[in-house]
Amino acid sequence: MPISLLLNSEFFSSYNNHTALKGLIAISPAGHISFISQLYTGSISDREITERSGFLDHPFGANDSIMADKGFTIQDLLPVGVSPIPPFLGSSAQMPAEDVIKTQEIASPRIHVERAINNVKNFHIWDSILPFRLFGIVNQMWTVCTHLCYVQDPIIS
Repeated sequence: MPISLLLNSEFFSSYNNHTALKGLIAISPAGHISFISQLYTGSISDREITERSGFLDHPFGANDSIMADKGFTIQDLLPVGVSPIPPFLGSSAQMPAEDVIKTQEIASPRIHVERAINNVKNFHIWDSILPFRLFGIVNQMWTVCTHLCYVQDPIIS
């Protein structure tokens, strides 16, 4: 925890209820990590990370989809023709039947996304609280861990 109250408020994540750093990871349909962002302070929103990271600057095809948690309110940021999955309930009281089926169909790919993220988290560097003196190299540590995932066995066989 930073000594400065200002820094502490920047690093505090209300989701984790702790000081934290956040990053964005994208995986390809084959399960390979295809994008990693730098790490951001815990108080930043997922939407802002998506905007700042440069992820949306990559070329997308007209029928591409982006899988994201419901907290990622990025539908209006996506290029034309790119749809978010799963479909979100929004202000409706009940999800249409076709959206329920679509949500069930993506259960397996969603597991692969979680497995890719866990591969990065499983480096025991991230198990404990990092000393604040390492903050200057934390992005390099993050990058090394994500790149080491490339040489691990694929998450989808």
